[in-house]
Amino acid sequence: MNMALHSPKNYNISSNIKDSRIIGDSTKNPVVIAIIPAYNESRNIGKIIAETSKYVTIIIVVDDGSEDNTAELAMSKNTKVVRTRRNMGKGTALKRGLVECLKYNPDIIVTLDADGQHDPADIPKLLEPIKNGEADIVIGSRCDNNSLSEIPMVRGFGLSFINFINRSLMKSTIKDSQSGFRAYAKSILSMISNYNSTGYGVETEQLATAELYGFHIVEVPVTIRYRGLENTSKKNSILVGANIISTIFRIVVERRPLLFFGLAGIILFGASVITTSEMLILFNETRYFSIPLALITLGFAIMGTLLLLISFLFHTLKRIREK
Repeated sequence: MNMALHSPKNYNISSNIKDSRIIGDSTKNPVVIAIIPAYNESRNIGKIIAETSKYVTIIIVVDDGSEDNTAELAMSKNTKVVRTRRNMGKGTALKRGLVECLKYNPDIIVTLDADGQHDPADIPKLLEPIKNGEADIVIGSRCDNNSLSEIPMVRGFGLSFINFINRSLMKSTIKDSQSGFRAYAKSILSMISNYNSTGYGVETEQLATAELYGFHIVEVPVTIRYRGLENTSKKNSILVGANIISTIFRIVVERRPLLFFGLAGIILFGASVITTSEMLILFNETRYFSIPLALITLGFAIMGTLLLLISFLFHTLKRIREK
């Protein structure tokens, strides 16, 4: 997690909103900023902005290298527009929006998709727990109402599988770990923005950060719309799933190196003991020394030892970094 919050050189900012700093009162009239990453969403962006503007102070649209007129349509709706020079991925686009919203001293930050699957009318539900001091992060969950019936079967299966892996490997209690419809308190903005994911693994990495810092997370049921929408996913579903799962494994390796490398090392070292026993038994019975079996044994022993050493090294570095 080494990406600092700064203004990168590969995006441009356009807007007809004044850049003066806006100061809000978080208890009476909080400044709520909505961040909407968008890629080729000219069909939906105007409607999403119009609906979202009813519930927030400022809207920041991050045009992630769209090839259509998404950015122009967003600018015509009196929004702040951040444009990347090429398609960088959802994680990068979201970070761009988080960097930009720092200029306006927000009290609450809301993120939602530009494809129309998130209903902006649910934004007040996400804001309420933060306004009441009950949560640092609020997730719009698809798992507590009839929204699950709206999800296409293949996507629903993939979502369930990823949630299962997330709960199993990261010990998370979040039901809908991949929902991008979220609200964040301003106090955690710098920490929740400090992630490395450039693609769809961003939601998973943010939850891992929240767990690390002990943030209070609340899930609220929201309405998700899939029927009648086109191109709700711009990338192959298998590639998206692989990206999320690889993010989970990367986090597990970073956070629990003893579990990942150590367990693998023990398994390989144990396998070397078994093959050594087989080799000795074979030699004792036949006086034949199996070179292939000896090479396999040596490989298991070397790899197991290296993985054990790596696990202790990473664990030591992790402890040093934490201190």
